[in-house]
Amino acid sequence: MKQKTEEMLHLRDVVFRYHPKGKRNILDHVSLDIADHTITVITGSSGCGKSTMAAVSAGLYPENGGYLESGEITLYGRSVREMNPQERASVMTVMFQNPDLQFCMQTLRNEMEFCLENICVPAEEMDQRIKNTAEELGVAYLLDRRLSTLSGGEKQKANLACLFLMKSRCILLDEPFANIDEDAAWEMVDMIKKMHDTGTSFLVIDHRLEYWIPVADEIIVLGKGGKLIKSGINKDNFREYSSFLRENGLFYPNEDRKVHENTEMTRPMITLKNLTITVGEKWKKKGQSEQMLTDMADAVFEKKRISAVLGPSGSGKTTMFQAILKQHAYTGEILIGDTPLHKIRRGKLYSEVGIVFQNPADQFVTQNVLEEVEASLRQRKGLSKEEKSSIAKELLEEYGLSGYRNYSPYMLSQGQQRRLAVLSVLASGKKILLLDEPTYGQDYSTTISIMEHLRRKVEHECMTVILITHDSRLAKQYADKVYRLKDKKLVDITGLSDEDEVKT
Repeated sequence: MKQKTEEMLHLRDVVFRYHPKGKRNILDHVSLDIADHTITVITGSSGCGKSTMAAVSAGLYPENGGYLESGEITLYGRSVREMNPQERASVMTVMFQNPDLQFCMQTLRNEMEFCLENICVPAEEMDQRIKNTAEELGVAYLLDRRLSTLSGGEKQKANLACLFLMKSRCILLDEPFANIDEDAAWEMVDMIKKMHDTGTSFLVIDHRLEYWIPVADEIIVLGKGGKLIKSGINKDNFREYSSFLRENGLFYPNEDRKVHENTEMTRPMITLKNLTITVGEKWKKKGQSEQMLTDMADAVFEKKRISAVLGPSGSGKTTMFQAILKQHAYTGEILIGDTPLHKIRRGKLYSEVGIVFQNPADQFVTQNVLEEVEASLRQRKGLSKEEKSSIAKELLEEYGLSGYRNYSPYMLSQGQQRRLAVLSVLASGKKILLLDEPTYGQDYSTTISIMEHLRRKVEHECMTVILITHDSRLAKQYADKVYRLKDKKLVDITGLSDEDEVKT
């Protein structure tokens, strides 16, 4: 007789909102049961309440915010609300979308030591346990680097290593592949499979299902308004739900995308000549004084064009943006138009170049979504106050944020924050835009909407856009020119198939 699988998570008729008197439920009568020793993925359109459900399941809400109107939530048979933080952490640990929110120490080694201290591991056992975990997960090279200097992908790997080290029964992953290249994402999936084989359960929040189809025991879909609309999807029946997933604004792996073509003549707006970027000792592990990210790299980013830059996590893509913004030292030459960058004052540069950061919350300057867009519009001359308000409201409507215009930007989901950051920099009227992962955390329909709007702005307002992305399919669909940062060089792979690119 088959032994009954223990229940890991139980939600029954859960109704949750952020304000006790608010009219909008973030979770609306959600009920589900998730078995132990499984990998369960919860997906849904951006802003539908997935991350909120994760926080409620882990007991972070309503203890630290929000209002649970009704419902029952249990972890391994115990009410979450009756468990203290230490008890909850022993059965479920959480990896947030933004790893910076979790780090407390300067280096990964220090962070892992801190984690072990919190679960009372004897000091004499720590070094070996950290060494074993770091080697098993392939992050030993990160142990002595400052966490603040890691790329987004490296931070996610470091975060996962800390969680695995604590050996809780279940790990909750909220968009775990944020800012991670495809190869690194598959490496993480392989490691998650190994961790699962040791008995660890996983509850995953993610838009991108292609990584999870081979390993997930169940995929659950949360709909708009926080309603659970589908469960029981797995690798055996996944293709039966392709139309359903598209109708609900979700990615469907391996679908064909139309490649954009632009043959109109134009001129260079940013030119990199013999660009060499080096990071110093504080960025590296002990015994190495520096690391060269780019070596004599050349590239041309043209007016009225979208250019994409691909490359592994930590390869130097974001650092290249920092160099263009005069925030990082370099050798070689960077031209803005025909003018060398070193001859342009910072104030002048920042009036012409806008950026969307990897973490969009870093760029917000107000406490109100509508005011955030209006603040960007103030950089454009000749608009009355009424015109700015009208344009801001139209942009929020187009980006699906009109219902949040009186919210604080910090109360939005990560996907919604990214949308707000993109539309705010577009509203500024700047002619050169640097976009660091502008579509990560977005569902299918929102990604297409953002990129189509970006394409129209580029063509109608003669803008120059450089975007960093790990989505090679997106780059090849929308970018006029595609570079890959490979072997410290920027290699032009525009128009190359995957097979031809391997030969370059």
